[in-house]
Amino acid sequence: MASKNGWLSLVDIKFSHYVIRKGKYGYWLPTPTMKRMGFQNIPCGRDGVEAWKIAKEWEERYQRTRKGLEPAPANFNPPGSVADGFARYRLLNEWKKKKPRTREDWERGWKYINPVFGASAPSLITVERTDAWYHRILTLKGAGEAGRAMKTWRSLYRVLASMKLCIPDHDPSQAIRKEGVAGRTETWREGEVVRLVKGAIRAGYGGLACIIAVAWDTQFSPVDARTLSPAHAVISGGDMAFSIDRTKTAEAALGILSRRSQGRVEWYLAALPFSLHDDAPLFWTRGFTPKGKGGRPRSPARYTKEALWMILPTFGVWSLELTKPGS
Repeated sequence: MASKNGWLSLVDIKFSHYVIRKGKYGYWLPTPTMKRMGFQNIPCGRDGVEAWKIAKEWEERYQRTRKGLEPAPANFNPPGSVADGFARYRLLNEWKKKKPRTREDWERGWKYINPVFGASAPSLITVERTDAWYHRILTLKGAGEAGRAMKTWRSLYRVLASMKLCIPDHDPSQAIRKEGVAGRTETWREGEVVRLVKGAIRAGYGGLACIIAVAWDTQFSPVDARTLSPAHAVISGGDMAFSIDRTKTAEAALGILSRRSQGRVEWYLAALPFSLHDDAPLFWTRGFTPKGKGGRPRSPARYTKEALWMILPTFGVWSLELTKPGS
C-alpha cells in the first residue's frame, strides 16, 4: 500500500529471512539448509533503510545461488565486516613480520571474536554487545582468557580503523574495565619437581619432562621454556645454558642447567628420530604410533600452550610457573 506521497509505508516493506530483534536491530537469518550452502547470519544494523538494503542484497545473493547463477559463498566474509578486515590484515607484510608466538596469540583471541563479531561491520558494534561478550568469556573461561580476547579485539579495532572500516578512538570496549589476573602465590620445592619429571618420563612424555626440568632450573616462563631451540643453547666447559630474550619483557636472560637436567636434555635429544635445524623447537610431543587396536598415527609436534593445558592435569598440575621459594 502506497502513502499519499508515493512512498511505501513501513508495513509494506518485507524481506524473506529478515527479522527484527530487541525491537530495533535487523538481521538476515538463513535457514539451516541455507547455512549448509555457506550462508551465515548477517547483522544489518538498526532497523531502517540501510538495514533493508543489506538484507535485500543477501536475499538476492541467496536467490541467485539457489538458481545456480552464482556459486555458494563457502566461508564468505561480508565486505567491510570484522572478519573481512582481519582476513585482509593477515595478507599484509605487517602480519607476516609478527613473531609466530604473537600470531598465535592473535589467533587465540580471534576464536572468541569471530563467532560473535565476525560478520558484523565494526562501526555497528555497540558497548552493550561488547560488554555482554567480554563478561560471558570472563564467566566461562576466566580473567586470563577474557583479557586476552579483549586485548586482541582492541588491537584489531585499531587495524580496522586504519582500513577506514570504523572510526578511530571510538572502540566500544574502552568503556569496559578488564579484570586483572590474580598474582601467583604457589611455590615449589625441588623434590616435588623431580617427582613431576619422573612421572612425565614414565608416561612417555620425554619432551615434557625436559620442559619441566628446564623451567625449574632456569626459572624461564612456560612459553620461553617450551619454545627453546638449538640456537638458544650455549655450551661452555661442558656446562649447558640457554640465552634468550624474554617473551613478555624482551629482556635478555641466561638460564643455566643443573648436571641432572643437562643429562636429561642430552639423552632426550639423542633419542629423537629426526634432526633439528637451529630454529626448530627442542622439545616435542610424543606423537602416536598405532599398535594392535589400530588408530590414526600422529607425528610429534611442537608444544603449544593448549597442548600443555591438555596434558598437565593428568599429573595434577595446571601450570608450569614453577616458582622457587624466596623468588
